[in-house]
Amino acid sequence: MNNLSDEEVDAPLTSDSIAPTTENLTIRIATLNCWALPQPWPIGSKDRQYRLEALVEALNESDYDIVCLQELWQEKDFLDIYDRVLEKFPYRHYFHSGYTGSGTCILSRWRIMSTLIHRYSLNGFPHHIHRGDWFGGKVVGLAEIIAEGHRLCIYTTHLHAEYDRNNDLYLPHRLAQAFELAQFVRHTSRDADFLILTGDFNIEPEDLGYHLIRTIGNLRDAWFDRKVNPENEKCTGMTCDRPDNCYTNKNLLKTNPYGKRLDYIMYQSVRKYFKLVQCENCFDVIPGSKNINYSDHLGVSAVFRLENSEGYAEPERHVNRQFLEQAQDILNEGEKRIVWDRRFFGAICFLVLLLIFGTSQIVDLFPFSNVIVIIVQILLTLFLGFSFWHGMVFLTMERRAITETSWNILDMLGVTTTN
Repeated sequence: MNNLSDEEVDAPLTSDSIAPTTENLTIRIATLNCWALPQPWPIGSKDRQYRLEALVEALNESDYDIVCLQELWQEKDFLDIYDRVLEKFPYRHYFHSGYTGSGTCILSRWRIMSTLIHRYSLNGFPHHIHRGDWFGGKVVGLAEIIAEGHRLCIYTTHLHAEYDRNNDLYLPHRLAQAFELAQFVRHTSRDADFLILTGDFNIEPEDLGYHLIRTIGNLRDAWFDRKVNPENEKCTGMTCDRPDNCYTNKNLLKTNPYGKRLDYIMYQSVRKYFKLVQCENCFDVIPGSKNINYSDHLGVSAVFRLENSEGYAEPERHVNRQFLEQAQDILNEGEKRIVWDRRFFGAICFLVLLLIFGTSQIVDLFPFSNVIVIIVQILLTLFLGFSFWHGMVFLTMERRAITETSWNILDMLGVTTTN
């Protein structure tokens, strides 16, 4: 055991105590949704082990300083990757949440000083087992990193998936997540020199959630800000459901022939000015493979360079009132749906109680049916328990979470909330 002096114990942990400040800092960062659902999950990821092995090789050969990963659902997969890239990325953090784990993590060649996690208040429904979002406990994770004396706030997240764009049951949840994400970034980055937000947002650039994240969080989109040159001018930036990805369901190309852009690197200079040098897609086809991709998503990478370390102030935040009003309307519709769902499940509870009472009378009329009636009553009781828990407990929690987001938006709009 090391013995520390009183001076060492009481010494504040600051960026100056970690490393001297340099004026020519360059940051190379990448993000990737790994699509690493383990077997025997019903929709387990194809070629999972092979792809993770290839990812380790790619990381060791890369020049990235920070790598953010999503959908790395098993912690042991993360630890295995970390053990094998330890020499290049000596610092790491896995954000633990939910039943399966959040799937989000960070690898860094610079020291991670501290971390913070925010679990979204809305994240789908627990009885939608075929979706699995609720079990992941989706989060936004923050790693405070000291890079050669400069304080970086690095965020990684994974928002709720969109399964049916024409009938999106989860839209209020994803909007609430986008709002919470933007607020979390805004309120936790005030002492940073530079912030970077990465992840799979499951949101496209034209979606309302995208605009909430950018305007409330006061963020810039690295892909839109990139310098276009003849080598990349034809790049679409799409990261999911691409026609050239071997894991893309071809039926999806009928509505989105070029794919979707769901994965992002957003950024903002807070107290020091960092310039975007480059942004491009990465982790595409595994070298030496027969056109096998690293994931069903493409990654995104960016390079930033410190331009001015003194006298810089973050640009003023401008929130578009129209975006807030549109989000408020969607959240209100979500609240109305919850009210009707509660009434529906309340009616179900009443009908099931009548059935349980009715089946009890059958035993008196037909004694030989005793075993069958008991089995039926057990099943009805389980269904009654689920209906009561979902209708009276979970939906109440869902409504309160939506109400909280709604009231926050009303505060921004300058509207007095009333019961």
